[in-house]
Amino acid sequence: MKRFLVLAFALCMALAVNAQELPYSKYLDYSKQEFRDSQFKYNKKTNSWTLFRVSGLGTTINVLAILVDAYEDIRPSHNDYKITVQMGQDDKASDVRVVFYNDETYHKLLTFIMDNGEKLLETSSGKLIKHQALFNGYNLELNMEQHIVSRTSARTFDPKAVKNVDESYNEYEFIIKTDVAPWSKRIEKQLMKQAKRDAKGKKKRHVEDLM
Repeated sequence: MKRFLVLAFALCMALAVNAQELPYSKYLDYSKQEFRDSQFKYNKKTNSWTLFRVSGLGTTINVLAILVDAYEDIRPSHNDYKITVQMGQDDKASDVRVVFYNDETYHKLLTFIMDNGEKLLETSSGKLIKHQALFNGYNLELNMEQHIVSRTSARTFDPKAVKNVDESYNEYEFIIKTDVAPWSKRIEKQLMKQAKRDAKGKKKRHVEDLM
């Protein structure tokens, strides 16, 4: 009886883990038609599908700000995003990259990684904080990078009225990497050029090679 309860508990835990759906992973299995139906645009050179949103309202407000000599907001909207699915050969997805600016979305993804990821790794460099983990055979990466932008008051005939303002915002990036290598005609050409340079002894050395 005790052994049965242990097995039942283990099965429940396994089902609970499998029930955790990896955010944005559905795009890894999208067909060409599903991408088109979801308004993704295909880039033949890079062999990738992209969906993005840039808030038109913010652009309108900036134009009005210039007209009335007010401050224009040059920060991205928290509703803006860009989703790129890089394909490999045979129409298989290599990775999904999601760039966004919403703090709440970042915290949800961070919670998912912390609760469900394996081999967690956190690193930071300057204004970049990176979280990495494994989940169901995928390599996950969640980045937060702070950007500082400077703006001035809108056009004015009075130089004394011009003011410099420094603002900051966070850009987030969530990446799901599969074991499929990225492929495109551009990548293929770059590899061929690199191979020719290597054959001529013109291989570029990385900074690590000079240590």
